Amino acid sequence: MKKFFAIVGVIFMFLSGCATREYVKEQVDPINLKLERIEKQLERIEKQQESMNREISDLKADMASTKKTAQDAMKKSEDAVREAQAARMSAEDAARKAQIAAEASKKAFELHQKK
Repeated sequence: MKKFFAIVGVIFMFLSGCATREYVKEQVDPINLKLERIEKQLERIEKQQESMNREISDLKADMASTKKTAQDAMKKSEDAVREAQAARMSAEDAARKAQIAAEASKKAFELHQKK
């Protein structure tokens, strides 16, 4: 009796669970098409990411260059301010000396006029 049930079970499995190659192909083909589309989309995204990474690297390099240029300009500006302050102090000193010389000259002229 056990053999009978085993044989009936095997026959039942073959009759009910077998799928034809065509049926499997019909079921798998749409999935394969979707996978191909997803793979192509993924490739496009990876290329875009590589391009963006290159652009980011270029922008970082440009930013570093711009920062260096700004720092150099700031240093030159600070140097120019120091030179201008030194020139102002020299000019003020020269003006004081000229004022003193003018007053001395005026006194000398007045003395000469009195003689």
